[in-house]
Amino acid sequence: MQLDLDKMLDRCNKGQWNVNDFDWSQKPKVKLSKEKEIRVCYYYMNMSYIERLAGALFLALSKRMTDPRLKAIYETFYEDEIRHSHAAAKLMDYFDVHQYRFYTPNQAMLRFIPYFTRSVETLNPAFANSFILGGELILDIALLRSLNEYVDDPMSRAVVEKINQDESRHIAMDFFMTEYCAEHELKPVKDNGKKGLMNPDFRGVLTWGPPFFNEVFFRPMQFMDPKQKQMKEVAKRLRRFYMRPEVQGNPVVRDTNAMFERLESPLGRRLAGLGNAISKATTGIDFGFAAEATKDKIRPPKDWDTKEGADQLARALVESN
Repeated sequence: MQLDLDKMLDRCNKGQWNVNDFDWSQKPKVKLSKEKEIRVCYYYMNMSYIERLAGALFLALSKRMTDPRLKAIYETFYEDEIRHSHAAAKLMDYFDVHQYRFYTPNQAMLRFIPYFTRSVETLNPAFANSFILGGELILDIALLRSLNEYVDDPMSRAVVEKINQDESRHIAMDFFMTEYCAEHELKPVKDNGKKGLMNPDFRGVLTWGPPFFNEVFFRPMQFMDPKQKQMKEVAKRLRRFYMRPEVQGNPVVRDTNAMFERLESPLGRRLAGLGNAISKATTGIDFGFAAEATKDKIRPPKDWDTKEGADQLARALVESN
């Protein structure tokens, strides 16, 4: 996948903006119910931490790049995410009209963060890039879009539009690095001699990752997008991308596709259906959107079958702002 790194870096530098460009002294144009105001404030509180987590990952990746352009690009991504964190915190204050609660971040997320940031140094970088890609697709395509529709406020829309302009560059780089990790074997910065479940950081990620994602991403989406329109789109896009021949050498892609192959078998479908039924009964979270990522529902567009088509996609993402 060809990506003009000089052009990308130029766009990264030109695309910078300031949170204080917005007039934060104004009040929300829409009146939210008590329940809605509390939910929105919690969503933005957690989002401010999610953005900082992404920033930490980008900073870690920048330190591992040998190409000075890649290093500089990831450094601008770090600056983007810190700015997004500040913007999310300001949006929380903006919607906190009645001060119903003292808002604190999700505890599972706080426990997850140190394990995951350490795992970046002890695991294959392909896993960190995959996490960023999945997280940004959920954040950009699903959560932020749904949140904007949920509150329907002009200030929120304006701020999120600026955030999404940055995220379009990030996702283009995530695509590029997914293929890069398929063609190059990248080793961890630190080798603690412990693989898989023997790695305490990996165990921490597996332990706290599910409750973090459930409470910070999936449960909010249950309220804001009950028909799962946005999450179905995320599942389709990620699976379609992972079906491309150019990324099959990526270890995360191999593992993910192998998992889907098992889930698409007759037994796998029954087990997945049972698991989702249990999830809905015990947690209230419906993972039915994942069924949209099965091969029988996805046919890669013709232009994705060629390297030229993939390059056009990357250029479109970079130039979208």
